[in-house]
Amino acid sequence: MRRIIESRIAVTAVAALMAAGCTFAPEQSKPPSGVAFTPEMAESVLAEVVAGVSENGVADFCSTFARSTGTCETLLKNALGQCLLPGDKPIVKQSVHLPATDTYEETWQLVVQGRTLDGQKYVSDFPIVLSAGVPKAVLGVYWTGQGYGRNMDDPPKYTVPPQNACPR
Repeated sequence: MRRIIESRIAVTAVAALMAAGCTFAPEQSKPPSGVAFTPEMAESVLAEVVAGVSENGVADFCSTFARSTGTCETLLKNALGQCLLPGDKPIVKQSVHLPATDTYEETWQLVVQGRTLDGQKYVSDFPIVLSAGVPKAVLGVYWTGQGYGRNMDDPPKYTVPPQNACPR
């Protein structure tokens, strides 16, 4: 029950951010012509983000790795408030290509699985878009079990959020 409530809180937080103007709006509606956006490009972004966390921790994480900096900072603050830090490198369980629509830009939605620093399992969505022709993580925070999909009213059921890890 607690996990359901925490998942609903997380979805509500993201929906509130979107309502407050923190949307995942494209910086550029369509990638430059001739640019093939591949799953390998998306996975290389994940590898860069994971390496950056391993080398530098979460200081300046959002400004370095996320396109939606404000939303990333809110999600990161929430994760740190629950003492959730990333552990080892996650694995990509699934890679889904979401073509551009009138509302959304072309996206590679990676489903990543890993463990937090304290050993808890997570399964999260990790969306990657082309930002000025370069692949970039939309949010960057990959270890919180967040699920985004394209419809915030019906988040995916495959995500696994870790529990609050703060000492009680």
